[in-house]
Amino acid sequence: MTSTRNTFDIVDQDAQGIVCSAEGVPGVSVIEAIQPTDPIDSSSDALFVQYLRDGEKERQAWKTGIEMELFGFREGTFERIDTTEIRRLLETFVRNDGELVMESGVAVVAPFAGTGRITIEPGGQIEFSGFPRRTLAGIAADTRSFQSVLRAYAAEHAIIFAGIGFDPFAALSSQKWYPKPRYGVMRPYLAGRGSRSWDMMSRTCSVQVNVDYASEADLRLKFLVGNRLAPIVSAMFANSPFENGTISGFKSSRADVWLNTDSDRSGISPAAFEDNFSYDKFVEYAVEVPSIFVRRNGEYLGAHSGTRFKDFLSADNSSTVPIFQDWTDQLSTIFTEARLKQYIELRSIDSGSPEMALAGQAFWKGLLYDQAALETAFALAPKLGPEQWLTLREAVAVDGLAADVLGINVLALAKELVELATTGLKNVAPDEIEYLEPLRQLVCVEEICPADILLKNWHGRWNGSMARVLDYVRVA
Repeated sequence: MTSTRNTFDIVDQDAQGIVCSAEGVPGVSVIEAIQPTDPIDSSSDALFVQYLRDGEKERQAWKTGIEMELFGFREGTFERIDTTEIRRLLETFVRNDGELVMESGVAVVAPFAGTGRITIEPGGQIEFSGFPRRTLAGIAADTRSFQSVLRAYAAEHAIIFAGIGFDPFAALSSQKWYPKPRYGVMRPYLAGRGSRSWDMMSRTCSVQVNVDYASEADLRLKFLVGNRLAPIVSAMFANSPFENGTISGFKSSRADVWLNTDSDRSGISPAAFEDNFSYDKFVEYAVEVPSIFVRRNGEYLGAHSGTRFKDFLSADNSSTVPIFQDWTDQLSTIFTEARLKQYIELRSIDSGSPEMALAGQAFWKGLLYDQAALETAFALAPKLGPEQWLTLREAVAVDGLAADVLGINVLALAKELVELATTGLKNVAPDEIEYLEPLRQLVCVEEICPADILLKNWHGRWNGSMARVLDYVRVA
């Protein structure tokens, strides 16, 4: 029988989930002078700044990390796998090494043989969070190991694991919800915070790229570029043109979902609107975002849901004294296109093939880890106001690379950025250019995004067959 363990201060980096400081977890830093349970209050901003400053790393220590989400469907149907199947899959990943991490009797994390860990999204989506690696070859090897286990499991249990940004088949009403305790608080709260918040939780899949920063000045450029170029990157990787068994009218249905999800914590980060980004200004922004929950004694409490974090800190909370863990939880319930923890998480890519997932890693590494490329990207990135950003994001969700709005020709800018990333990657890791090639071929040569391929085949030789769609996006 697979062993399990209960834990309170675990790390879980799922996009709709939580991150908590934990000693001994690769890629996560912990401030030695403070413990997760130490009290904080309205005078703790300097501590929050120091937490972010402690994420700085020397250039030679920079790594990148992948987070890849997939849907699981029962073969022969379009039905998503259920809780029982998910538990059996998690047990498969820890069969030879490690133990399941449990919360209230529910499996929430499966460590995976030194490569990373497997977590579960609210609708039962499977997420592989790889450990940070110095090379893309290391990330590719970890991803292949993950895919290999999935393939073996899929063959044995008649399951299809698919890389696509939005569930193309089932209606929201038929989605299964994974019973993580945190979702018991998040689900009702987010229901009132955007017409598609539940779609975000249960029907989307993405690929995320995690990158390091060396200093406040370095973070400033990377955070601004990551947010400001998010719509362009979303267009490059758009891969979700279906909903409820037919075309949705969007190249990225996932992008449309995020346009209608809790504006307090999603979209382009308000901290990226101006050029004068700093640790202090980010903290000023983050404490204005409403809290969703706090965790005490292994339970998720929603008594302060909707309360600005700064108000939670300053209120008389005799029964729930704020602790440092609340700050790290707060950072992980901010869902902007680029978000900040003790690294930057870039979140604009629809889930797709492993090759495109690695191309996303190569793109951001080339753009952000070469200084000249980073500075040029900053100069190229659109600088817009909140309403203009909304207009651009709406156009990209519908038209992908074909979007042309506010004087921004998305395809032309995308081609320029891919070439810039290619130059940057040649400077910092010339042997990794091969990983960028699938994206360069699509954007710069064929001038299309993945959704264009799906739609062309849907209207052509697939003759509207959703079974053919599923076969095409199958990863395992």
